[in-house]
Amino acid sequence: MMTINNPVIPCVTSLPGGCLQVGSLIIIHGQPTFNSNRFNINLVHHGNMHSIFHFGARFDQGQVVRNTNFPSSTWGHEERSTLLFTRNKPFFMEIRCLQDRFMVAIDGNHYCEYSHRVSYSQANTLQITGDVQVSMIEFKSTNTYPTFPSGNRLNVTNPPIPFASLINGPLAVGNEIQVHGQVKPYPNRFHINLQQGCQTYPSPTIAFHFNPRYEGGNRVIVMNSLLGGQWGSEQRIATGRHLAPGTTFVLSIKRQAYNFDILVNGTRIANYAHRIGADIIDSVSIDGDVIVNKVVAI
Repeated sequence: MMTINNPVIPCVTSLPGGCLQVGSLIIIHGQPTFNSNRFNINLVHHGNMHSIFHFGARFDQGQVVRNTNFPSSTWGHEERSTLLFTRNKPFFMEIRCLQDRFMVAIDGNHYCEYSHRVSYSQANTLQITGDVQVSMIEFKSTNTYPTFPSGNRLNVTNPPIPFASLINGPLAVGNEIQVHGQVKPYPNRFHINLQQGCQTYPSPTIAFHFNPRYEGGNRVIVMNSLLGGQWGSEQRIATGRHLAPGTTFVLSIKRQAYNFDILVNGTRIANYAHRIGADIIDSVSIDGDVIVNKVVAI
């Protein structure tokens, strides 16, 4: 697997192995700009930069256009479908190469197919242009499609505590975990972990540990990471008026490129720099003196 983080757009990058192969999977985590007009994702031949597979998102027409202009520069017949992207909203898109066609999924849902008009092996370069920001590009080889089915994306109401569940999808840049709940009237402490794996033993790798503590009347929030069974140095902030005993809350933990943003009831209270690659996060766990009404991955 190869990963490219935060590429500059326009982006041109060679495909691993020199060209597309059956089973090749490209996953693009991106976000159209707030005033996006068009953006393009092309699989091209580097020699002339003509497209074996052109995928053009057109907000000005409300459609996606697919086409080929290899080996000449002449475009063929356009295939069109309804645009599913939203300006300024994160997405992840999968392009999988099969023997006879490309398959495309958006946010875990199959979106379209495109039959090969020329040999897929002519594609040796990925090109991304236009009004889009890209946080990560992944190149894989897999038999699974879509990789992260959206129908199973974490969305749980009134779970028992302790709680642990897979997110069932990537926590990409711009995605967030929301916890709707209520602090118990006489709390000692509770925690919310973003981690790798749902198990309790052996200790999972915890990319982000969020731990409000109330012992002795000294309200503090402790944030940390756990790697190889060892905690790092604690980052502490005062709770202030947030997360007071007996109060309801909506806690949002939003992944950014270099840190998590933590918001309570829409107010940003802290940020926490990544100490462990956030791409490992596949699970959420919650325990302690808290009542949880809803946990959702957005």
